[in-house]
Amino acid sequence: MFKKTLLLASMCVGVYAGAANAQALVFAGPGGAWQKLMEAEVIAPFRQQCACEVQYLASTSNESLARIVATKANPEIDVMYSGDLQQVEGSLMNLFEPLDTSRVPNLAKLYPNLRAPVATSAYTGLIGGGLIYNKKLFADKGLTPPTSVKDLLKPEFKNRVVVEGASSNYGMGMLVLMARANGGGADNIEPGFELAKQLRENVVVFARNPADTTRALQQETAWLGWWGDSRAYTLADTGFPVGYVNAVEGIPPIIMGASVVKGSKVAPNAYKLVDYLLSPAVQVKMAEILSLGPTVQGITLPPKVSDRVIDGPEVAQVMTIDWTKVADKKDGWIERWNREIQR
Repeated sequence: MFKKTLLLASMCVGVYAGAANAQALVFAGPGGAWQKLMEAEVIAPFRQQCACEVQYLASTSNESLARIVATKANPEIDVMYSGDLQQVEGSLMNLFEPLDTSRVPNLAKLYPNLRAPVATSAYTGLIGGGLIYNKKLFADKGLTPPTSVKDLLKPEFKNRVVVEGASSNYGMGMLVLMARANGGGADNIEPGFELAKQLRENVVVFARNPADTTRALQQETAWLGWWGDSRAYTLADTGFPVGYVNAVEGIPPIIMGASVVKGSKVAPNAYKLVDYLLSPAVQVKMAEILSLGPTVQGITLPPKVSDRVIDGPEVAQVMTIDWTKVADKKDGWIERWNREIQR
């Protein structure tokens, strides 16, 4: 179980050793532009509010989880901010402290369908997985924009599709949605692999990272594909005519969550930070700067922001994926994907 996480953990020992001190709270989250925005707009105000030191450790979800495993005896991370799959994996490995409304009062305001399936995680923001396409190219060629995940299988799109593999959260979500669209789901993934085998014939690029997807679209190697809404809107802001559509079968989300690492020496401030991420003002701020849909009820966003995120009635369309049922199968699914689909 979780063998790849444990393998990566063995490579992480000592990487961040000495970076934290007894007073600093180490917050592990995404790097790059995401880190810059969060540090300036979210973490900096929290430092002032709690009068405490916070260090931001740039790390992917898988890297954060691996580092927590590697340093379990003397944690180097206090709050892990990651995708929901890694939140659940860490909980099943008993790496996180329990969260409840006595420690994190804003948990009471979460949408019912956006409550984590484990008692150690607070879901703080929604990223939708959906269909992307080159709007100008589709218009020039008289093509109908995609609306269903099954549209990626159409013969007119042979060698024109870009997707990430099942090792990424986007790819895993797409696979589960394909299973659902074909009569299965997380409990029965076989129908998903049946569609994925058809998809394989149309894929021109299996993206390893966002840059691969961006390049494939910009160079018109790919005409359409599967990606995250926040990534699509970031590309659109550069002037590229990318369109984004939620699939009619549902929205397989990446839900960003926060957990307090077991053994944290600054646990009281760690709980405060998790609660702060669920506060209305911060929920609005993260929607504005990161295109994260609010997970807390009662949030009203400016129209231009609301158009770019999952909020309001759209929240009901979000697929509920019980990652507790997927976590111990994930490695096998990834190996099968690499063997049968992405070969």
